[in-house]
Amino acid sequence: MLWSIRASEPDPVIIERRSFERRVKPIIRFILGLAAAIGIFSLSSHADAAAHCMARVIANVGAEEAPEQVKSKSVGTFGPVTQIKVDKTTGRMVYCGEKTYCYWSNAFEIITPCRIKRDEEMSDGRYFSYSTR
Repeated sequence: MLWSIRASEPDPVIIERRSFERRVKPIIRFILGLAAAIGIFSLSSHADAAAHCMARVIANVGAEEAPEQVKSKSVGTFGPVTQIKVDKTTGRMVYCGEKTYCYWSNAFEIITPCRIKRDEEMSDGRYFSYSTR
C-alpha cells in the first residue's frame, strides 16, 4: 500500500513548532521589554537623585544647632534637603541637609522637585518631621 501526502495537509511537526512560537514569542518580548524599562528607570533615578530637593540660599542664616555655622547667600545652593521639620508652636520650618546642619527655611527657596512624606518616627515633642526625596 502506498502512502500519499496531499500538498494541502501541512506537516504536524511544523504546525506544533509554529504554535509554540506564537505562544512563547510574546512572553519573551514582554520579559525583554520589562528588563529594559527597569534598567532605564533605575539609571535615571540614580542619576537624578542628587538633583532633587535642592534649595537656593536667599539670605545668610545660622544653623539651628550651631548658630556660628552660617550658610552664606554667596554659596548659592543648599542640599539636597533630606528632612523638613515644622515647629509645632510657631509653625516655622527648618530644612536639614545631607551631612550638614539644619537651617531656618525663611532663608531658602526650593528650586528642584521634591517629594515630602510625614515621618512619624522622627517627630518629637517640639517638631513635626517630614522626610524628602
